[in-house]
Amino acid sequence: MAHVPLFIDLRDRRIVIFGGGHVGERKAKMFCAYGLTKVVSTSFTAELLKMADSGLIDAIVDDLTDVKKYLTGAFIVVPATNNRTLNAFIADQAKAMDILVNQVDGIGEVIVPSVINKDDIHIGISTMGKSPASALFLRLRIEELIESVALMVTLQDELRNILKKEIDSQLERKRILEAIINDQEVWAELARSYDAGLQLALKIIENERVTPQAAT
Repeated sequence: MAHVPLFIDLRDRRIVIFGGGHVGERKAKMFCAYGLTKVVSTSFTAELLKMADSGLIDAIVDDLTDVKKYLTGAFIVVPATNNRTLNAFIADQAKAMDILVNQVDGIGEVIVPSVINKDDIHIGISTMGKSPASALFLRLRIEELIESVALMVTLQDELRNILKKEIDSQLERKRILEAIINDQEVWAELARSYDAGLQLALKIIENERVTPQAAT
């Protein structure tokens, strides 16, 4: 099975979770931040009931004897009951209807990675279910680096807008931006403050623009 890392817009997409236990709760907490999340179960954790009262999810009490009626219109289905046989049945029914499945006891079509969101940076980390502990370890290490990288992303975006007004050549803009991102002094100044990094970057832009002219 070949998996491709993707970022998918789940707004207005329906995610149906079967099972109101702690696994279903964990899945609901994640998916409800992105899409229309429905949890179908015979019972629910206290946290899921609070989420339903707050309008974060739809909680439907059902004995799960007829799961197909909840599959119509679903984009992703999560079989998260405490019954493996039932989970497998739900997954098979969803696949037959061309619905993506996020399995909690195996590798399905959809694998939810460990996610880092910081400003304009979004990183998903997965070991394909082989080692969640390793994914967490890597996430913690990346988070240590992410603060300065997020500032650089913001700086590059601001500088790109400035350069578009002053330089017509896309290749020349790219060259200057690469010079800035590879300048260790800019990184050091960003570590002090964003304004310090910006001021040094603007000086580099001026030098980079003058140098080619002086050489001709």
